[in-house]
Amino acid sequence: MVLRDSTLPPEVATDIIRKAKQLDIDLKVLEGIKKTRYLQSHPPVIKAGNLHLAWSFAQNPSDHDRFANMLHISPTVFEVLLHLIEEHPVFSNNSNVPQKPVKVQLAITLYRMGRYGNGASLEDIAQIAGSSEGVENLNIDHTLS
Repeated sequence: MVLRDSTLPPEVATDIIRKAKQLDIDLKVLEGIKKTRYLQSHPPVIKAGNLHLAWSFAQNPSDHDRFANMLHISPTVFEVLLHLIEEHPVFSNNSNVPQKPVKVQLAITLYRMGRYGNGASLEDIAQIAGSSEGVENLNIDHTLS
């Protein structure tokens, strides 16, 4: 290729180099789209949910009724249910985007199951959970003990 390019007129060689650079840029753009699945960036969704209150309610026995009001089971039953499901393979993946902790997924599911009508919409549940409707990791403390 070097020998061939050295025999080409300079304007043809320059054109080939320009096309190669453009091809490299195009490949990087396509790789970026493949990784993000978006053609244009979108503004971040403001996240400030109150699901974290359940963890606070679980700390104090006098607040267990508040925990049950949010998730419709007691903190003890929640812990037992969590123990039964947390090792299930459905909660693991090989994605670049990690899943939320099983504890949070369970809490969100229980919260949503206790709602009906508009209160059970993905948008409303995402706001309560401090998340967006899509896949994303929450940055809150998830400890119950």
